Amino acid sequence: MGGPTPQALAKAAKVPSTAAFINTAAAANQFEIASSRLALLKSFNPRIRAFAAKMITDHSRIGTAFVAALGKADTGIVPPPGLGADLDAEMARLRGLYGPAFEAEYVAAQTKGHQAAVGLFAGYAKGGANPVMKAFAKATLPTIEMHLGMCYELAAALKK
Repeated sequence: MGGPTPQALAKAAKVPSTAAFINTAAAANQFEIASSRLALLKSFNPRIRAFAAKMITDHSRIGTAFVAALGKADTGIVPPPGLGADLDAEMARLRGLYGPAFEAEYVAAQTKGHQAAVGLFAGYAKGGANPVMKAFAKATLPTIEMHLGMCYELAAALKK
């Protein structure tokens, strides 16, 4: 397959605090969209382009649901703007790559991001303190698990 299964990641997931869930989910979702927009500019590979377009569509939808859930959750938590230092650095690195090197690193970044997201969302869905955000995590987890499977398939296709 290409890495740990979504089920294994979910089983091993730790329950994050509500603040950690909100802040990490917000930045990660923005990264998925931004890096996928970059992929549409840099890649001519139809599989990469189709995957990137799906990530933009799905993560835009997830972002809208996230904002709605956050508004109802009454946590008082406002995620910081932007991606954060680590994801900003990853975007800068991706911007400097071209061709097959970009494509391989884009898929690797998407895989790593979705592995982390499965753990984050599964953990919060398991035992998150805020019921509204917990419901959001549960509802979103199947999509993120599907994306991870797509990442593994895309990585395998690039190696052929």
